Amino acid sequence: MGICFAQNAVVPAKRLTQAPTIDGNVGDDEWKDAAHVTGLYDTQTGAVAPDAADFYLGYDENFIYFSAKVSDSAPGQIRASEYRTNVSLDGDDSVSLAVDLSGSGADMNTFRVNPRGATEIELSGGRAAKREWTGEFLAKARITPTGWEAEARIPWQVMRLTSAGKRNLKINFGRNIARTNREFIFQYVPDGLQSHPIWSDVEVPRQELLRTLKLLPYVYAGWDPNTRHIANAGLDLKTQITDQIEFVGTINPDFRNIENQILSLDFSRFERIAGESRPFFQEGRNYMDSALFASQRIDTFDVGVNTYGKLSDKTSFALLNTIDWDRQNLFLGNVERGTRVNFAANATHAFDPTLNVRATYTRVDRPDLKNDAHLIRLSKTYGDFNVFVRNMGSQDSFQGRGESNDAYLNYERNGMGAYVGFNSYSPDFLPRLGFFEEVDLRGWDTANYYNKNFDHGPINDWGYFVSAKSFQKYNGDPYRHEYFINPFTTLRNGLALIPYAQLGEFEGVVDSLYGLQVAFPRGNPTRNVAATIESGRLEDAPYHSLRLQAAYRFWGRLQLNGSYQVVDHFGNTNQTILTANYDLGGDRSVAGRLVRRNDDTNFYVALKQSGNLGTEYFLILGDPNAQTFRSSLILKVVVPFEIPLGKRKIVKRETISS
Repeated sequence: MGICFAQNAVVPAKRLTQAPTIDGNVGDDEWKDAAHVTGLYDTQTGAVAPDAADFYLGYDENFIYFSAKVSDSAPGQIRASEYRTNVSLDGDDSVSLAVDLSGSGADMNTFRVNPRGATEIELSGGRAAKREWTGEFLAKARITPTGWEAEARIPWQVMRLTSAGKRNLKINFGRNIARTNREFIFQYVPDGLQSHPIWSDVEVPRQELLRTLKLLPYVYAGWDPNTRHIANAGLDLKTQITDQIEFVGTINPDFRNIENQILSLDFSRFERIAGESRPFFQEGRNYMDSALFASQRIDTFDVGVNTYGKLSDKTSFALLNTIDWDRQNLFLGNVERGTRVNFAANATHAFDPTLNVRATYTRVDRPDLKNDAHLIRLSKTYGDFNVFVRNMGSQDSFQGRGESNDAYLNYERNGMGAYVGFNSYSPDFLPRLGFFEEVDLRGWDTANYYNKNFDHGPINDWGYFVSAKSFQKYNGDPYRHEYFINPFTTLRNGLALIPYAQLGEFEGVVDSLYGLQVAFPRGNPTRNVAATIESGRLEDAPYHSLRLQAAYRFWGRLQLNGSYQVVDHFGNTNQTILTANYDLGGDRSVAGRLVRRNDDTNFYVALKQSGNLGTEYFLILGDPNAQTFRSSLILKVVVPFEIPLGKRKIVKRETISS
């Protein structure tokens, strides 16, 4: 009989003497010795899932074995667009296993499988997507007349293992149903991190530390209209300092094959920043997570070093430094003429699953500029409530000294959430490696939100988000007030209706903005259409915006995405973005993007092999991130290899009780 929902459920460790066959067919005989759990709960409300689900879990000295059998009331609508390894499964149905080896609940490694056996891996701390660096796991799956099932084999060594010996780990089983945008979990976790099930008395193996230096050298050559013939080379490298600490370096990095994200034309009085996609900054990104560090602030550089990991089960850290010669120097405090330094350090300590503290320090050092910033913050959970307090300060050559303070009280339970906070930012607060939309303010903001899902009937879900802000200048002068209301609903057929209204006053100017987004079907990134219309008055002038979006996958191979936005506000501005990707199989594809903004047009086309083990190459016509088309043609090749640094060693560590 399976284990049903209970607070702090315990899943017994089952060591398997015979490994199951990973073929996507979950046979009762091959999983009879594994732990068996049943039932799922809505991640937002804790409501019982409408469809049955069975999960099996076992292990041996080399692998964790995981399988799932899930029922589906509409098996013909199961989504499974991906078939590859180590890809994003957003938009697909999936099952997952989350494992926290530290037992804290804060360092989850998550392994997902879709109904075609495609996999997604998210390791604690964050790693880039290259499989030589991330690792992988084996999975198979199949759709059945009543649902679907999957099997997976996960190597212990793909994760950073804790001390060897018998331990209690934190785990959870999950399921995502794409057509309804609902996520379910074996044990509902209403009070933060405390209630994850315990995988009890697991014999964790010793970490096998491979003394190797992993290298990803690249070389490119081609022709550019500005520089004529071009050639260059560089190197990415990675090694383990200890079983828990990684070292990543890059020399003369080249990001010309990486598409930068493009911001919409939506109105904002404040700076906006696009997402980060460069692999060097993906490594250890969760350990470097801090308000003081936005990697997008660092443009090109010559050399970068990135060290991150765990000093203990409760303490993690990250150190990152980039340098531009003639502009930067690696060694802090020894800045040469014409050099520039970007440095960030972050450390987080979890006293227990409910209490953690974080400290961050950043530094920008240039011949004409010095900037230092610090952060100290504390987060404490009391059942359904969380208290968050933070202090930050900066010292800048031009702005002088500035500081900020934040305090928030958060509540969340059964789909309902709310927060109220106080903010204080001095006018001279300027951490140059961080991202803060606005400073020179003092005041409060609050919000309330709710979401409810339905198992039957014409409505799939509905909810709302409302918020209010009231800020004055740091010296007490009037500044701005803002009110926002956003009800939303999704019908059973996937049609999403999202109206919203924003009213406010900014330095004496009254603003009003009303909008409506219609999307169908919501949550399917490969096939969808959406339209957003906005109208109102901003900056004491009429404002109108229309955005159209569409995506469609042809023959399971060709993915087309397009968007068009036109904004009428102090003149007319329009932007068109078209992207295409044709999957050639074997991690090879032809991809391209066209961007037109007003009268400027840029496009590129690339033939590439990437994302798998072994050599990668990119043949690129054009520049993915130029403002207008450049008739350049470049071939870039990346050849991974490893240099042994010694024999394989078994790291011996004392057993730490959970």
